[in-house]
Amino acid sequence: MKSQYYGQMVLVTKEKMRRRFIYLILLIILQLRMLTGQQWMKLALVSSNLFNQQQQICNHYQFWTKSQRTLCMKFTELIPKVAEGAEMAYDECRHQFRWRRWNCAAKKPVLTNNVWTYETNEYPSLFGEDFEPGGIEASFVNAIFSSGVAYSITKACSSNKLEGCSCERNKDGTITKTTTTKTTTAHHLSNGFQWHQCNDNVMFGLSFAKKFIDSVELNWNPDRMFTTHAQVMMNLHNNKVGRMLLKENLQQNCVCHGVSGTCSTQVCSKRLGPYRDIGGLLRKRTEKAIKVTLKYINTHRILMPADNQLAPVTDTDLIYLKSSPSYCNKTTGRRCKLNSKKKAKKKPRGGCDMMCCGAGYRTKLRTVTKNCKCQFIWCCKVTCEKCYHQQKVHSCK
Repeated sequence: MKSQYYGQMVLVTKEKMRRRFIYLILLIILQLRMLTGQQWMKLALVSSNLFNQQQQICNHYQFWTKSQRTLCMKFTELIPKVAEGAEMAYDECRHQFRWRRWNCAAKKPVLTNNVWTYETNEYPSLFGEDFEPGGIEASFVNAIFSSGVAYSITKACSSNKLEGCSCERNKDGTITKTTTTKTTTAHHLSNGFQWHQCNDNVMFGLSFAKKFIDSVELNWNPDRMFTTHAQVMMNLHNNKVGRMLLKENLQQNCVCHGVSGTCSTQVCSKRLGPYRDIGGLLRKRTEKAIKVTLKYINTHRILMPADNQLAPVTDTDLIYLKSSPSYCNKTTGRRCKLNSKKKAKKKPRGGCDMMCCGAGYRTKLRTVTKNCKCQFIWCCKVTCEKCYHQQKVHSCK
């Protein structure tokens, strides 16, 4: 009896160890999947001073794909602009989601010396440990970072200060430059203005961003072992949505020229609008993002709406695969807005009920200083008094 009991105990112990081992492997896979496709985005944390050591960062930065390292070596001037685009996208992400439970990791992690380098062993998580790479927030992340890199590259090239690219060239390969008195190689149009030919070089920015970012999904790397075909297709689609939004955001920018302040001639060019506008448009598209599932049509894989009643996905739709967690465990101490009685029916973005997940909120008074009773004194000075008032600040428990 004792030997039989002992044998059963050994079997139970082995079974528990086997289950713990499987759980550990699944946990590791989950962590790897969470990081898949987003490692290069940590360029947003790298100090700009590091790019003075271009050769070292191209060879040793731990998050490059093979294609990204090749582009780094070929376009050395542009890699700092990629990092600027990533940082700009990260800041915009935090701004657009500042009144949501998931706020794109509102506080940017820093070291004591405020510098992250390619030698740093453990880069922090950009988006929080609960971030779902197939969720609706991930659709915004991919789109905003893709647009951020394309935007930064476009603006850098349009400055005409780089050797590898320039503003948009004419068909004959020349670059048009504008002064306050004349334009070179400008076409006179029937509606009374001239197109200035040196537009923002959006096509180069889109092309470079596509090669750099999409290589994460298109080239094999260890992380891809834990990424599904649906995840790859989702990321590529949302990357494209972010890039294409730049083309939609091109604006006609004109400057008047003429005798004695008249506007007899307008010199115009196509320029990218403010990046804040792009961030706002992407956030609105996130609110209408479509949940999709992978389906097979003959031998082709395609992402179709999970709801069969919806129309097929278009090139302007953001898409996601999975429902996101509630993120309620990340709201303690977060600021929230209290509904006024007049607007009780309309819940504000960042309202305490939604933000705090029903856990309640605290209210504190703080003193706010503002300029008031300002006067203009000829010439040319403005003087103001300091006014103080109490403001209620609400935060989640």
